[in-house]
Amino acid sequence: MKIYLARHGRTNYNDLNLCNGDPGVDVHITELGVKQAQALSDKLKNMPIDHIFVSEMRRTRQTAEIVNRFHHVPMETIPLLNDHHSGYEGKNAQLLMDALDAADDRWKARFNGGESIEDMKQRVATFINELKTKPYDTVLIVTSGWVIRVMVAVLENIPNEEAWTREAEQGDYLEFEV
Repeated sequence: MKIYLARHGRTNYNDLNLCNGDPGVDVHITELGVKQAQALSDKLKNMPIDHIFVSEMRRTRQTAEIVNRFHHVPMETIPLLNDHHSGYEGKNAQLLMDALDAADDRWKARFNGGESIEDMKQRVATFINELKTKPYDTVLIVTSGWVIRVMVAVLENIPNEEAWTREAEQGDYLEFEV
């Protein structure tokens, strides 16, 4: 199975440098995010896609809907693909980064009732294992940058430190074969 792993377009919370892992918060793609999603759509328009998976986050669905204008395939919402529940909801992202830098183990640290990066990785691995049982030839997964990084760690069986150096820019994608 071929997997196109895409990052959503720029959001209002990206502009404000705020954390968001709650699908109930109105975080949406901006005008720039729409342009990034349109560019992603153009890059993928001639690629065969059987199914699209998105998180519960509005920004991923908005991005995927723009891409899907050329494919008209089913889109499925998967909570396991949601962004990191960092414990810093609505707070400046630098506070989270500072806390991770100060933690004994940045991958297992939990803050303010949130999940660790390793927790997020485990839920993403659950999705990947379920996906491998599906009959698709090619899928598009639209999610966030941090979820993409842990997914890279799972798909390539590499350490988190190495996966954290891999990134899809907003409105871009990585390609995998599983």
